[in-house]
Amino acid sequence: MAWSGEYSIRSLSPSVAPERSLVEKFLQRENLRYERDIEYTVGVFQADTLVATGSIAGRVIKGVAVKRGVRGENLTAKIVSYLKLNAYHNGVNSLFVFTTPENRSIFASLGFSLVVETNEAVLFEDNKHSFRRYCAQLEAIRREDGTTAALVMNCNPFTNGHRYLVESAAAQSDNVVIFVVQEDRSVFSFDDRLHLVTEGTKDLPNVTVVPGGDYIISNATFPTYFIKDTQRIDATYAELDVTLFGRSIAPAIGATCRFVGHEPYCPVTAHYNRTLKTLLPAAGIEVVEVERKEAGGRAISASEVRRLWAEGALDAVAQMVPDSTYRFLLSDTAQAIKGRLQGGEDEDR
Repeated sequence: MAWSGEYSIRSLSPSVAPERSLVEKFLQRENLRYERDIEYTVGVFQADTLVATGSIAGRVIKGVAVKRGVRGENLTAKIVSYLKLNAYHNGVNSLFVFTTPENRSIFASLGFSLVVETNEAVLFEDNKHSFRRYCAQLEAIRREDGTTAALVMNCNPFTNGHRYLVESAAAQSDNVVIFVVQEDRSVFSFDDRLHLVTEGTKDLPNVTVVPGGDYIISNATFPTYFIKDTQRIDATYAELDVTLFGRSIAPAIGATCRFVGHEPYCPVTAHYNRTLKTLLPAAGIEVVEVERKEAGGRAISASEVRRLWAEGALDAVAQMVPDSTYRFLLSDTAQAIKGRLQGGEDEDR
């Protein structure tokens, strides 16, 4: 579709190999990376030459790049406009942009609102009211009586290890708020995970379970296309997520403490815990790391539960999960999930 005599814009499908390759090579020349989860791409052409592009994955705008020599032609604004239109037609009315601090003014000029910024990354959204509403919802569950601790959990599925961490927080705090990561990038859906956490903690009167929402950032969905030093990816993600939690989310619920489980297996999670310990105390938030509950001489992990469940080792699974989780794993609802695991589909989260 042409909008001037010089430029035209059209969709480029990630599922069409030549079109995907065209975008990949263009991004490489601009020192950016193409990410596998891209769902929709637009390209701006000057004659037959690609000079600008942008993509969407879920609710995140990614890979916006304009060729040197045509910058200043308002091509970024045109790309973002088309991406927003596509999102709107697909029922998405709010988009996020992760970018570098040097691009801050570009997206601010396009009407995006700043959510959080660190030295290496910036998070914008195109609906200035969304984050305010989110914080207001958290403030509505805030309790003024006593201390409040926070936990952020994926629970894929909810295990006795998760339960032990919650019990530890509940024993040491007057109130506990559990944020369940909302991204559907796990073997068990968000709805199932939220249900399992709620059922598995309903006997603890000082515990409140809430959806993590869009602002508990998942490392599965954090984009890395703009981070040149790949060794900094995990650090950049952790700093942005922890900064947002410390500056806005914890104050909204009145949390002065965050509990985490010791992580002996996953380097990414272990690094994330170290980032919590580095950044949150400056925000007045104590970080308490709890040793993992063990079964059979090993720390209980959700990935081990999934493996044993897929193999049919139900006696072993029963020793590692609460009764509510075990009943769910035996249900008809869980059998399709089990089939995917047996077919080799899994995410160690």
